[in-house]
Amino acid sequence: MKTEKEHKLRMTPGTYYVWCGGSCDYGHEERCSGGAYILQKDDAVIETYVISDDHTTEFRMILSVMIHAMEVIPESSDIVFLTNVSYIQQNFDKEPTDKSANADLINDCISIKRKHNSVAVKIIPFHKYHQLPETHELAHEAMMKHRFKLKQ
Repeated sequence: MKTEKEHKLRMTPGTYYVWCGGSCDYGHEERCSGGAYILQKDDAVIETYVISDDHTTEFRMILSVMIHAMEVIPESSDIVFLTNVSYIQQNFDKEPTDKSANADLINDCISIKRKHNSVAVKIIPFHKYHQLPETHELAHEAMMKHRFKLKQ
């Protein structure tokens, strides 16, 4: 039986890698969403983090987990966020305008980013590395638990 080769990301020693994913339940009135990350450094998982909320989007949840990661990672660090969501790469540190969605979270990203040596977002294929599907599953589970709590 042939198995797929597992791809492994080449990591720069000392750099923090944050795999970010989200999930949104657009089909329900509550519109619950979830976000999650897997934080790695030197090829070791340091922690995972998950959040969820209602009446929001997966973009807000991903930006929220990014803010959390930048807060818990020691200042003056090098950070690479890994995601398949191009919206995040295009907007997480772009000065928002009056018409920008998520301006509050983007401003928080910009502010917290200054505490670190470097912060970048890299777009990677969803299925190439196991961590992105894992973050999506974590976010989806959190979203479903949140929706269940709302219905009780």
